[in-house]
Amino acid sequence: MPDHRDSRLPAGTRRILHVDVDAFLASVESAVHPELRGKPLVIGGSPDSRNIVMSSSYEARAFGIRPGIHLSEAKRRCPQAIFRKGDAQAANRLRAELTRLLLSYTPKVAVTSIDDFLVDLTDTRRLFGAAITVAEEVRRRAHAELHLPLSIGIGTNPLLARLAGKLAKPGKIAELLPGLEDAWLRNLPASSLPGVGHAISRHLGRFSIHTVGDLRAIDRELLFASFGRPGLVLYERSRGIDDAPVEPTHRLEWPGGEEPEPGSLEGPDAPRPTLVAAPPKSIRRESTFEPEEARFDLVEAMLAYLVERAAERLRAHNLVVRSAEVSLRYVDTRSPKDGGDDALSPDARPPAKTLRKRRRLRAPTDATLELIDHARTLLDELPRRRALVKRVGIGFVDVAPAGGWQGHLFDDLQPSLPLDPADTETPSRSYQARRGAAGAESRTDRHRRLDTTVDALRHKLGFGRIVRGSSMPLIETTELGEDGFELRTPSLNQ
Repeated sequence: MPDHRDSRLPAGTRRILHVDVDAFLASVESAVHPELRGKPLVIGGSPDSRNIVMSSSYEARAFGIRPGIHLSEAKRRCPQAIFRKGDAQAANRLRAELTRLLLSYTPKVAVTSIDDFLVDLTDTRRLFGAAITVAEEVRRRAHAELHLPLSIGIGTNPLLARLAGKLAKPGKIAELLPGLEDAWLRNLPASSLPGVGHAISRHLGRFSIHTVGDLRAIDRELLFASFGRPGLVLYERSRGIDDAPVEPTHRLEWPGGEEPEPGSLEGPDAPRPTLVAAPPKSIRRESTFEPEEARFDLVEAMLAYLVERAAERLRAHNLVVRSAEVSLRYVDTRSPKDGGDDALSPDARPPAKTLRKRRRLRAPTDATLELIDHARTLLDELPRRRALVKRVGIGFVDVAPAGGWQGHLFDDLQPSLPLDPADTETPSRSYQARRGAAGAESRTDRHRRLDTTVDALRHKLGFGRIVRGSSMPLIETTELGEDGFELRTPSLNQ
């Protein structure tokens, strides 16, 4: 292995890669459809709809099209743009393939969002060389094998790698060399730090705090008094401190449990490892209504469907949920503040707030029907307003590994075989005879068996091939595909 600058770093120096797929949903569409490459591409749906832009190619961004603007406005800015809905299945497949590629260099790979990865290359330099060498090879392979453009930042912790990654956009590599972080950070705008949003940035601006260097001059106690715990985070981030480890979210499992010899990994018949996701610490699913929804029965149906998707993932990881949270957001119909020019300012209308209700379940469970009932109860307890609903969501915020399953004898006992209406014998005697032959099940046992059967069928045929009655009203307004209902954001179809 030739000498390189990383070989002169002290042992244990962290080398973290932040890998970001440029314009992910648009890049996925271009990877699947080569004829779209190099053209202004907008992901979000038809320009005649009320949806917003979810992703846009850099050719479209040259016309001022950015994620978040309305599709009609995107059409006005670039009439020749190509509008697509997005391909959730292709996005999931390519994200999984990129995860496989990164895992070939280190087992410490964290998928932090739909298009965002952290890779810990600490102590791998003897195998693959300097971090910059690995980054160049990853970018080259992703482009050649997956047709995905990557921006990669390199730093000594996840925070610095993310900040370097912003400099790398689009499609380049930026490395923040060890020892130079302090001088570089001081001149950055304070708004570039993660966690410094518009509200905090405006508040800092009132005190003439515009750069990270200005922020460093503020005492830790004063930041805590002004912002609470987020102030302590700002104190550390302004100094480039981030000791958080890169916790792997996936691993590769080879057939037989052991990786085969390198010579057997070539050719079309070579064994291929299975990509296995680590159990999540929480599961959240939400969907935005476009246009906004007035019928609350459809809001309840969407919530039930989101619970179905979350519960299916729960069982896939052999987890149970102990506490759940329902979120609901209405369209803000409040009038702007009265009074001169303030009424015309963007800040005149207070931002709409998301209503939330959380409660523990009576007992940990992974049963879909029980979770739907719990979610609907929480939804009913949220304030009702005479306004359109913008968004609804479910969160399993307290999950734990499932233990062994214990059958229930006295929970709504039901016979496994239905009673014959023509049977005139004593019901108890007839029932006892049937139970002796076929056994009995509780309501909980039957629903668990139903979930297992439905999960197997959906895995084989597609999630959208089976629709529960609780989600059936969505058929009136939402397109149903093989992978389930087509939600507004392609990344949410999982």
